[in-house]
Amino acid sequence: MSGILILGAGGHGKVIADILLSSQQPVIGFLDDEPSLWGNQVLGLPVLGAMQDFERYQPAGLVAAIGNNAARDALVRKLGDAAQQLWVRAQHPAAIVALSAQVGHGTVLMAGAVVNPDAVIGDHVIVNTGATIDHDCRIEDFAHVAPGAHLAGGVVVGARTLIGVGASVIPYQTIGQDVIIGAGATVVRTVPDAVTAKGTPARW
Repeated sequence: MSGILILGAGGHGKVIADILLSSQQPVIGFLDDEPSLWGNQVLGLPVLGAMQDFERYQPAGLVAAIGNNAARDALVRKLGDAAQQLWVRAQHPAAIVALSAQVGHGTVLMAGAVVNPDAVIGDHVIVNTGATIDHDCRIEDFAHVAPGAHLAGGVVVGARTLIGVGASVIPYQTIGQDVIIGAGATVVRTVPDAVTAKGTPARW
């Protein structure tokens, strides 16, 4: 039976495998570009070979299990049109997504994640364990909202930005692209592109 291939057999891949299995979705196994992993098993699923060979297995879907935002972006671009129609959303049964929220292709919603009304989440975003995204937020492609991070209403997060573990953002703030918000930081004003912001209040 055809199923989903997970691209990346590391720790993030384990979590995605658990999400898919908990959602009773068929999983073929993992692909990873580290040859030493080929032939091994992760959570009882085989590591079959290299990511670029995904078409050989005729998957019904793909999930990019790479935690680094830039690397995840690069992988999706590398696989290109051949993979474009195969990216699927992985949503844990214990995640809560409002009916009016929009969630893109390839996005992962982990256990305890909450996405509130009229939030818009792009493609290949990670909303990690226990993270919350309130009403009217907009999260652009390849961003990552780490475990326990909280975004108040109307927050905008740019592409490939990381909101660190336990960070908080007050309402209606904009965070640029390629930003790192440090663990536990509190964002109280607009953050420009390509900076690292730490502390309470966050500074860069």
